[in-house]
Amino acid sequence: MNHGRIQAITTKKFIGNNMILLEYGKLTWEHILKDILYISLCSFVIAIVFVLVTSQAFTFKIYFEYLLIAQCIGLCIGIPNIIAFHVLKPTKPFSQFALLTVCVMSGALLGSYFASHLIHHKFSSFKGQIPPQMFIIAVILGFMISFGFVIYEKYTAFKLSATNEKLKRLNLEKEKLNADLKLLQAQVEPHFLFNTLSNILSLIDHEPKRGKKMLENLTQYLRTSLIQSRKPSNRLADEINMIKTYLDIFKIRMGDRLSYKIDIPHDILNIQIPPMIIQPLVENAVKHGLEPKIDGGRVMIKAFQKINRLTIEVADTGMGIQEKSASGVGTGNIKKRLKALYGDTASLCFEDMNPMGLKAIVEIPHEKNHSHHSR
Repeated sequence: MNHGRIQAITTKKFIGNNMILLEYGKLTWEHILKDILYISLCSFVIAIVFVLVTSQAFTFKIYFEYLLIAQCIGLCIGIPNIIAFHVLKPTKPFSQFALLTVCVMSGALLGSYFASHLIHHKFSSFKGQIPPQMFIIAVILGFMISFGFVIYEKYTAFKLSATNEKLKRLNLEKEKLNADLKLLQAQVEPHFLFNTLSNILSLIDHEPKRGKKMLENLTQYLRTSLIQSRKPSNRLADEINMIKTYLDIFKIRMGDRLSYKIDIPHDILNIQIPPMIIQPLVENAVKHGLEPKIDGGRVMIKAFQKINRLTIEVADTGMGIQEKSASGVGTGNIKKRLKALYGDTASLCFEDMNPMGLKAIVEIPHEKNHSHHSR
């Protein structure tokens, strides 16, 4: 009483008429045995219903007879369905309905024949005779159960199609975010590079040691940022080392107007995080928070793990809520990437510091003692 287990592996959409074509999976013994199990379960239920409707008292002998009849008819309808649909692979609704009708009618006839030979039941007056009542009931139940399986399989195919579409959409979003990341780097690095090179040129004549140190830091920063930006994730330690080099460059430029502190426990340094998450926050803190301030200030980077969440904080003692940190291109890119990678389980938010400054807080889900971020 199975329609042949139409197993939709993928769906194809034709642009002209938007018709969805079901593709049939390879017929395996696993599929056949699973369908036989479904048929048997249906036969158990049908046998119970028939005993309750037609018999005054429930006995195992009567139930066994009905069960044997139901199994004979169910298997004679179901197995041809399984083979026919996977061999012929009908794609149009009319051809599927026609094939289903042939399998149900012939299966009900053959099943009734076998059942009447195995059991001399009150359905028939003579052993071996196909009783009309049995055949009619078999056809009705065969169609009902088979259509039930058809609806179930089409629902499964619809869910599979929706899941595939969702995965494609997520992949496209991730590809777009990767492109946005490259665009962000293209926007940030040239500006940062030109300003730093300009500072180096001005320092070479008057303060060659500071100029040389800035050039060494710039070379190290560009080398590490180029390598790490091409990876899907980096160790927290590697990201922090790159940030240190970045801040050292600004410290040479700003002198005593800039100081920084990094507070990260050693046991979480190997945690993997997406690239370019901390750097834009540090850049915003320096450029929009501390540089416009006459006496400068301090950048504080802190990270800690609580249960299954990694929290990264980038705070500064700069211009406070007037900063552009919360609305810049870099922070918007971070929010989009966190959404694509972690869904609603990751976040980026900002808090006003007292008396002055701004704190950016990034929260990322992380399984303890695992080195790769989820998804």
